[in-house]
Amino acid sequence: MTTKMTHAIRMELANAVRVRYAAAANKDKRRILEEFIAATGYHEKSAIRVLNSPPQPRSRQTRQRPSLYDEAARGALIVLWEASDRVCGKRLKALLPILLPALERNDHLKLEEEIRHKILSMSAATIDRLLQMPRRTMRTKKPPRVVPEPRRRIKMRTFADWCQAK
Repeated sequence: MTTKMTHAIRMELANAVRVRYAAAANKDKRRILEEFIAATGYHEKSAIRVLNSPPQPRSRQTRQRPSLYDEAARGALIVLWEASDRVCGKRLKALLPILLPALERNDHLKLEEEIRHKILSMSAATIDRLLQMPRRTMRTKKPPRVVPEPRRRIKMRTFADWCQAK
């Protein structure tokens, strides 16, 4: 028998039945187990394993450590990205050791040593991740494709039209 129970509901039911199952005698365990199998759709051995295991609260893992790159590093990275004509993260990573001193030399950018070190030590994937939002906001919509005049005037047969008789 298949059921439409979600995993969370199954675990909730297992937590409710687990205490009764552990305290019951063998005859009662069999009855409880059969009820649990009927309700959840588990295989017998899986149901026994679930009911005998201790309850384990499943929660999503959250990021424990703070981000290494603050808004100052992100802002400087955006300036560098704009100066390099919005290249991808891999190319920008290779360009940073050349571009950063050039912008500092010409007084377009002034960075503290700590932020400078962070930017130069970023990986290409981190650069792409930090530039996600600016890329989305700066993305322009392509103009609609212009269909040539003859194509608009002359009726052309498409693949679907070949089956129909004229």
